[in-house]
Amino acid sequence: MSGPGWRHMRRTMDDFELIIVRRGVLPIRVGESDLLIREGEMALVPAGVEHVGTEAITASLEFVWMHFRFAGAADGGGGTWTTASRPSSDDRCVSLPLYGAVDDAGRLAVMSNQLLDLFAEADSRPNAYCSYCATALLLEITMQMRRRCANADGDGPGAAGGSRGGGAIAAAEGMGVAEARERRARGSLRSVHSWIRANAFDDISVADVAARFHYSPSYLTSLYHQAFGIGIVEQIVEYRVDRARELLSTTSSPVAAIAAEVGYEDAKYFMRVFKRRTGLTPTQYRAAFPARLYNTV
Repeated sequence: MSGPGWRHMRRTMDDFELIIVRRGVLPIRVGESDLLIREGEMALVPAGVEHVGTEAITASLEFVWMHFRFAGAADGGGGTWTTASRPSSDDRCVSLPLYGAVDDAGRLAVMSNQLLDLFAEADSRPNAYCSYCATALLLEITMQMRRRCANADGDGPGAAGGSRGGGAIAAAEGMGVAEARERRARGSLRSVHSWIRANAFDDISVADVAARFHYSPSYLTSLYHQAFGIGIVEQIVEYRVDRARELLSTTSSPVAAIAAEVGYEDAKYFMRVFKRRTGLTPTQYRAAFPARLYNTV
């Protein structure tokens, strides 16, 4: 955590460094690339690549970083790395973007805090538990990248360019009416999914979502469950609880304030929902993160 005036030092490390920005903007040059890593974005600094802050920050900044090596690498830890247009499909392989947005920053924040606590409990000594936890964090990012690529592949012709309309028409002409209708429905449901994610902390209901996208509530609920394996009410709760987990593990805000921030006016009801989803009360969940490491260098 750093305040205005701080600037990242010039460094060249013999291991990899993962940086995930939680709040603010980190201006940094990695090799020949000038980056502005914003909230919800990450960057990977490969071993042996110089990195340095390009300017002093003007606002508060909070980010997580982790140095790691690959065990058994021939060069003693740095390992080998290659660039590719998409993540490896091998689930034993770590595939990380050199720079980009992550899909679920809150999930990564919880995992990062768990790793920090484990490291603190071990008196800042390397150990197998921390190594496995770090590996899980890297694999979580890999999974998010695979999911993003899979979703992009599902968007169909024209998704990445300006010819979306023509591609959709050509595709519709080559398929049956029912299949074309189903495809349009899937595209609409992706929009519903994104809208729920963006508005989950507001006072919304299934009826609100259905009205927004011109469906009947019961029909939309059925379609959504078929597409994503979860109902709309459960989806809203899932996003709210995930955000509450993040706030409980990264802030000292009172439980009632967190309840209000994630969309619950009744704190007691929020506590019941949270325990039903996690098996722990908010206070018990927060107690799982007793130690913090605050760094200003």
